[in-house]
Amino acid sequence: MTSTQRKPLWRWEPAPYLLLILLLIATASVPPGQLPILYWTLVVITAIVAVILVALLVVQLRRGPRNPDASGMLSGLGGIELKALPTTAAPSTPVIGTTRHQAAIESARARAGTSPSAVLVPDATRWLGLRIRIAVHLVASERVHHVGFLPERATERYNERLRALAAERRFVSVPATIKGEASPYAVDVDLGALADMAEAASPPADPR
Repeated sequence: MTSTQRKPLWRWEPAPYLLLILLLIATASVPPGQLPILYWTLVVITAIVAVILVALLVVQLRRGPRNPDASGMLSGLGGIELKALPTTAAPSTPVIGTTRHQAAIESARARAGTSPSAVLVPDATRWLGLRIRIAVHLVASERVHHVGFLPERATERYNERLRALAAERRFVSVPATIKGEASPYAVDVDLGALADMAEAASPPADPR
């Protein structure tokens, strides 16, 4: 049985904005004449949170867009290193959520045929989501196309290893297959070499 991985609330993109809104509501609901200590405490906390939020926004603007972004979406291959894994005889793994990305799959198929490579991005989420997934991006003519996510069991097995590589700006690329002659298309990926890599990185079992 798999265990669903989720982002902590402090890493959730809307969290600072929601906290600021809640503090503003709480401050506005406290009568300053009756509860001055509580009121001014909330004012100070709200001001601190607002300053921190503005500072974070300024830092983000100076650094420019992240690649991948906070949701695990790639904007391109610039600034990252790909570790290409070979084709194996292992059973293929279906990509889930492809029905939402038919246009992206069709575009990748037109540029790279039915056997493109797929870049796996750990710690990905749906927009404003908390559930951690591994995003799948097909590569075609140096362009990336987000086409879905790995199943939950694969996320549980590989996300930690992929996260360690991503911390060094390294991402795994695996063989992919686009199935179908017309929409709706499906996408399978070959994770056999990734499984071998994950096993090799695992600590040896305790002989006791």
